[in-house]
Amino acid sequence: MATITMKEWLGANERTRVLLTDKWYLDFAIKVLPFIKQSSVFKYENKRAQTEAAISVSLYLQDAISQNGGWKLFSDLYFRQYGTYLPFYPLTDEYIPDEINTEDIAFVIWTLKSHFAIWEDDQYTLFSPYDEGLLELSRILYDIMDECFEEAPISKEPSSDIWVMGPDLLEMPTTPLPEITSETKLKKDVERCLEYSKGAPLLYFANYKELCTFFVKVLKWEDNPSSLLPDLKYKKEFVIYANAKGMLIAHNVAAYFCEDHNPLYDAKRAAAEGYRMFCRPGACPFDLLKYGMTKGILPDVQLPLFKGKELLQQYWDFIARYYLCEYYEGE
Repeated sequence: MATITMKEWLGANERTRVLLTDKWYLDFAIKVLPFIKQSSVFKYENKRAQTEAAISVSLYLQDAISQNGGWKLFSDLYFRQYGTYLPFYPLTDEYIPDEINTEDIAFVIWTLKSHFAIWEDDQYTLFSPYDEGLLELSRILYDIMDECFEEAPISKEPSSDIWVMGPDLLEMPTTPLPEITSETKLKKDVERCLEYSKGAPLLYFANYKELCTFFVKVLKWEDNPSSLLPDLKYKKEFVIYANAKGMLIAHNVAAYFCEDHNPLYDAKRAAAEGYRMFCRPGACPFDLLKYGMTKGILPDVQLPLFKGKELLQQYWDFIARYYLCEYYEGE
């Protein structure tokens, strides 16, 4: 009795018509399913997650053989954006883009264990791309693929564009920071911020009371509760980013920015909590996050994983794309 149905396989490919090659790849998914179930990575997952993993591995093989579909699209877009074929894994001369690779399989498994927030902003999941069980399973699956690589058929129709990652996120261009030049016409609030800070784009405030004092005394706002951003009343640790676009205000992030004029900076908290800005939609406006990383003033942020600092510091832009979704490069 088949443990994965043709309907499930076709659904992953986003089509209803059965091709001559489908049975071969469905059989391959069924073949690798026991190895996935036995692995430490998926042993405690439900049947649906295990089945999804087997199908994804078979989709990868189908795309690698046919050189089209979701994997090929992801790989090409990633290369166009970052100059290499995938994140996290340094690629050696043994890596061949148009064939199967253990690094590719490891990344596919990583996407199955690492989920961005869908319903609630804090319901994202993190998983190490260097997890020993993940790397071991990748090698096992590679060996199984390698044994049948020559007999795997070429699919005439590409797989779904989105089974690896939504291509719109990788297609989104990285916009330059809103730098101020001699030609920039600044808004009055920005002018007053920069005059007060002696040119420093970032200003820091411990609580709402300090922020309101700044609004009234420096920015000359009306001293009226309704004029002083009352939605921020119960927030703290504010950062104001004065830039060419205008004045951006973020809350609960000041402790992470390492600047001499920031009295709120806390290296331990930055290391323990700062990664949330890259994973939790809305936690930090993206222009401020990008400014912090581009200027090297978020040196302590790291993922709570093995090699977490290396991962976040080196691959922060991709991680932000993956987890922040529409908040990446958003307002």
